[in-house]
Amino acid sequence: MGHASRKFAGRGIVIGAVIGFCLLAGAVFWLAERQARQMDVGFRNFQDQAFELVDQTGAVRRNVDFVGAPVALFFGYTYCPDVCPMTLTLLATSLDEVAARGGNPKPLQTIFMTVDAERDTPEQLAAYLSLFDLPVTGLTGKTGQLASAHEAFGAYAKRVEDEDGVVLYDHTATVYLYDETGAFTGTIVFNEPPEFTVEKLARLL
Repeated sequence: MGHASRKFAGRGIVIGAVIGFCLLAGAVFWLAERQARQMDVGFRNFQDQAFELVDQTGAVRRNVDFVGAPVALFFGYTYCPDVCPMTLTLLATSLDEVAARGGNPKPLQTIFMTVDAERDTPEQLAAYLSLFDLPVTGLTGKTGQLASAHEAFGAYAKRVEDEDGVVLYDHTATVYLYDETGAFTGTIVFNEPPEFTVEKLARLL
């Protein structure tokens, strides 16, 4: 085999590998979307999940306040060491990419519902969320109010205190997506490929 033939064969292998990767990534994305749509995450419509909480400005917010525009709902807390800041950063960069592609990220209502009623006051939420280049509505309330809201959306949260007295929360690390009608459309799973997140948000918007 001549040099040109070997070079052509090498390019063929590379091209084949790239095509294979793209097909695999597409299959994984499709399966993830299919699984997300089949998840039993409470009721399908966002507006059917009644809650009354307080945002970072101290204003009372209810589920019906978010009618008419798509929603990205995330559960977390301001003292979270990794998952929460990484997820909020991912949402911010992904929405920047959506905008770069010509999409309009402005209609998206990003909601950060705390799992830490004790420490996440409106003031604490305001200070924390100001660190991210992303418009976010932070929601907090009394322990019972938050527990009811978490249950309505099928979210999980458990307080964990280590030997040094450091309080952390084991909690749902999934972003729930709802379209402008309030219908559940899928999820963004923690640590999934960023390009998947961009595609999901682009389709939602």
